[in-house]
Amino acid sequence: MNIKIVLPSFILIYLLLSLSAVFGIGYVIDWVPEATLGQKFNGYVIEGLKKQFLLKSLCAVIASIALSLVIPNRTAGKRM
Repeated sequence: MNIKIVLPSFILIYLLLSLSAVFGIGYVIDWVPEATLGQKFNGYVIEGLKKQFLLKSLCAVIASIALSLVIPNRTAGKRM
């Protein structure tokens, strides 16, 4: 298992899993006209990243470990 592959792939997979929550429509802040930019940022981005944290983390860990086990095998085969 290569940490140079696991860590970036974990971050990328976690962000990809969070995109649906970050770009979600219907968040309560949509209907508040007095909301500041900071409140909107907190409402969309921060809450989107925190929503279902354990499930997204578990999926990202499993996928990044699987990816780290596959990538070295693919590059080793090309060297021969």
